[in-house]
Amino acid sequence: MPNTLPKELIKRFTKQFGAGTIPVLLRAFSAVRKPTFRVNTLKSSDEEVMNVFREEQIQYERVKNIPHAFMVKNRTDKEILDHPLNTEGKIYLQGISSMLPPLLLDLDGPTGTSAPARILDLCAAPGSKTTEIAALTNNQAIIVATEDNEVRFQKLMNTIRTQGANVDARNMDATLLHHEMPEAFDKILTDVPCSAEGRFDLNNPRSYAYWSEKNITAHAKLQRRLLRSAVQCLKPGGTLVYSTCTLAPEENEDMIGWLLTEFPEMKPAPITLPILNTRKTAHQTVTVLPNETMEGFFVAKLTKANISG
Repeated sequence: MPNTLPKELIKRFTKQFGAGTIPVLLRAFSAVRKPTFRVNTLKSSDEEVMNVFREEQIQYERVKNIPHAFMVKNRTDKEILDHPLNTEGKIYLQGISSMLPPLLLDLDGPTGTSAPARILDLCAAPGSKTTEIAALTNNQAIIVATEDNEVRFQKLMNTIRTQGANVDARNMDATLLHHEMPEAFDKILTDVPCSAEGRFDLNNPRSYAYWSEKNITAHAKLQRRLLRSAVQCLKPGGTLVYSTCTLAPEENEDMIGWLLTEFPEMKPAPITLPILNTRKTAHQTVTVLPNETMEGFFVAKLTKANISG
C-alpha cells in the first residue's frame, strides 16, 4: 500500500489546485511509468532504433508531437539502460517532462547573425537537456554547460562523451558565470535545482522525505541567484527558458514575478507545449501536473529587450 504525502503538502496542493485534484495527484504519484527515451540523432535515427526494437520484439510507441521521443511498453528502465542502444549513446533514457524545456529555446530560429548560436545550460548535470540541445542543433551550436558539484560534473562529462555531443562543460558555480561571460549567449536554459514536488513517488518515501516549506525557501534563494546570473549572461534579444520539476509557486510563477520586477528588460513570452495536462499560470508561464506517463513540471519563457534603445 503506498505511503501518503505530508499533511502540510496536501493542504498546500488543495489550496493551489482544488480538493478535486488531490486524488488525481495521488494517482500520478503512485504510478509506475513506462520507460521513455529520445533517439540521439547525433549517432542514430528513429528508423535504426525502431528496426532494432522490431527484431528484438520490444514493443514501443512514439510520443506524440515530441521529436524522436518513444515510450517502451514491455521493458523496464533498467533493461533499457542496459541495452546496447543506450550504452552506445544511440538513445537516451529521459522523462517526457525533461525533453520539453529545450524545445522552447527556438533553436531553429534566427540568432540575428550568421555565426553559430551561443547556448548556455546553466545547471547541466546529468546532461539530459545539454545533449538534447546538442542533438537539436546537430552539434553546430556553441554550447556551454556548467555544474558546480564534482560528482555530478563527472556524470555530465560521461553523458556528453557517450552521446557524442560538442559541449564546453565547466565545473564551476553558475551564479558567478556572469562575471566571466556577460551578455555572451543567445539562448539560456535555466533548469534549476528545486524541491522536486513533480517527481514525488508514493512507492518511494525517500523521494519526499525531505520536503518542507523551509526547503522550498532555501531552493528559492538559490534560484534567484542563478536567475540573476542567467539574465546578465543573456544577450539583448536573447531567449531564456526557466524550468523546474516542482509545483511550488514560490519556485515557479512567484519566481518569475520577482524576475520581471528585478529585471524590467525581461519580458514574458507565450508558451505552447505539445501535451494536454497543462495549466496556465501567472506571467504566461505553464505548470504541468504529473500523470501516469509524465512527471510534473513548470516552465517559463522570457526574452531580453534592449532597454538602451
